[in-house]
Amino acid sequence: MSERRPYVRPMPRDWWARWPFRHYTVRELSGVTIAIYAAVLLSGLVALLQGPAAWDAWRGWLASPASLVLHGALLIAMLWHVRTWFQILPKTMPKLILGGTPVPQRTITLIGTSVAVICSSALVAFVLWRPF
Repeated sequence: MSERRPYVRPMPRDWWARWPFRHYTVRELSGVTIAIYAAVLLSGLVALLQGPAAWDAWRGWLASPASLVLHGALLIAMLWHVRTWFQILPKTMPKLILGGTPVPQRTITLIGTSVAVICSSALVAFVLWRPF
């Protein structure tokens, strides 16, 4: 039998709720909202396949107060997730050097967020104001 006893660092059960990890935990949990919204859209596709009655019922559910509250909460969580993702972006990418000087992390975050806002706005404009 081996005498080897590796060191096992003690870790409290609520490590994820403590100060240095709380922000990370909330950020990772906000990613779950993307899966929830994907499930909502998938249920719409299933309703569409089931016929006009199921589709109308699904659209009726989308107009219900519970659905509006769910979509509001999902929107807030997704905006938080996008914001924190762009804050992490410059920390995970190689150092960007332009003209011999490193580009500040804040500038990378601002450019990434701006591009996301512009693309999202263009998509919304295309969907809402396209001629039928």
